[in-house]
Amino acid sequence: MTILLGVLVLQAQEPEAVPPAPPEGDDLEALKKLAPALVLAKEDLEEAKAKLEGAATEEEKGELEEEVNAQRVRVAELRDDFRTLASGIEEAKFLGIEPESISLKQSLEDILEPISRGVREATEEPREMDEMRRKLDTARDHLEMSEEALARLTNLLDLAETDSIIEELNGTKEMWDKRLARARSQIAVLEQQIAMREVDQRTTFEKLSEFFQQFWRSRGLNLVIAILAAVGAAIGVKRGYRLLKKLNRSKKKGGVAGRTMDLIVEILAVVAAIAALVLVFYLRGDWLLLALTILALLGILWASKTALPPYLEQVKLILNLGPVREGERMIYDGVPWRVRRLNFQCRFENPELDGGKLRLPIRDVMGLHSRPADAKEPWFPTRKDDWVVLGDETYGKVIEQTPDQVVVLRLGGSLKTYPTGDFLELAPENLSRGYRIQVVFGIDYAHQAIAISEVPEVFQQALERRLLEVVGKDGLRSVKVEFTSAGASSLDYAILADFDGSLGSRKNALNRLIQSVCVEVCNEHGWGIPFQQITLHQAAAQA
Repeated sequence: MTILLGVLVLQAQEPEAVPPAPPEGDDLEALKKLAPALVLAKEDLEEAKAKLEGAATEEEKGELEEEVNAQRVRVAELRDDFRTLASGIEEAKFLGIEPESISLKQSLEDILEPISRGVREATEEPREMDEMRRKLDTARDHLEMSEEALARLTNLLDLAETDSIIEELNGTKEMWDKRLARARSQIAVLEQQIAMREVDQRTTFEKLSEFFQQFWRSRGLNLVIAILAAVGAAIGVKRGYRLLKKLNRSKKKGGVAGRTMDLIVEILAVVAAIAALVLVFYLRGDWLLLALTILALLGILWASKTALPPYLEQVKLILNLGPVREGERMIYDGVPWRVRRLNFQCRFENPELDGGKLRLPIRDVMGLHSRPADAKEPWFPTRKDDWVVLGDETYGKVIEQTPDQVVVLRLGGSLKTYPTGDFLELAPENLSRGYRIQVVFGIDYAHQAIAISEVPEVFQQALERRLLEVVGKDGLRSVKVEFTSAGASSLDYAILADFDGSLGSRKNALNRLIQSVCVEVCNEHGWGIPFQQITLHQAAAQA
């Protein structure tokens, strides 16, 4: 970048590299060249005055007065140049005359002038063709009107009887004959010019090819150099800052001061890129691209009046001073995320999800909030291969969980897919960490005498023995049988069996096993199992 700008500066300063001649010698040579021009201008002024005195008409006199005034201005300018060059002091400076102030409107017009000139040059050919076609249409209208007028005049001449009317009609006819001839002449000339232009007209491809060739010759190289200079300036600022950070021995990172410095460097990189862009156009003398750049910058500054407040909030967020902070827990689309990095592109992660990384622009993080996460707080209620029961009574194994979806494999082989946020809203019960099966089993009131003292123990011993045979000591955590209530037709017992999470796939089978063991115990001891009774109440007869 430095070498490139150095070359441009040297190119711009090449004319000053030659040692200047002595100032007196240069001034004398310039005066020798200026004096004849001044003498000639005086002679032209005297000649114009002489013509003015001999003017015959007012129109000629007005034109000659304008010429005399123009010659006077030229003589005055040449005389001022001669005196300034001879004395070395400008007359306006000696008299204390301040230069005219330039208004904002004039400044904008000066900036936009190269753009408007470029547009005029680019559209000159089609504009000329359009103007000729417009003139041709007008000439054809004149031809048609002239023919109509002449036809009417011919009829009137045939009917006219008095000499005065015939004389006036002939004069009018002569006028329209001239107009007809002039219209025909204009049509012929314009049709010929348009035909010549159409013959010479190039194809669209040729026009585009010539446009790009001309653009590359005139401004393409300048644009490429400017872009390279801008990119080089931005990269140079950022790499220089990184080098300074490496040389800095301070180990403190991520603080407000460090983030503020990072943001300042980002702004400086943008400013350096813009400055390099403008400098290249200035040194290369490309006023059109320079004007376009300045116009774009003015537009950005004007738009920033309303766009700046939201950016200030984004700056607070990047500085880790906003409602979302690094290292904390944030909910986005119903899914918890750890805030990894806050910058113009923010990064988030969820260690429990496959591909659990998220990148969002800073504007999408506005309006969110985070909170400190507890060390034991899970980032997702399940993991891959966990068995779950969902709020919609879906029972199965999680075979995939990503930021977008969770896929559950149900018994029988069918797959059920949920958007990750919807999956969490169903409050999944994770069986793979351990679970409890609770069964309510009732016996007949005929066994009320032993309902509390004997029945619970018999049920519990039978269940422990059978469940240990089926799932083993590691699979069964505990079994407990308790009398729970005296129902309408049965004495009910609550059977609470806790199993290890490795048996999540056997939950339904173990539920059925507990029911069957209870029935076997009843059969073995002759305990009746009541069924739900329906009692009919007959309404009392009305008197």
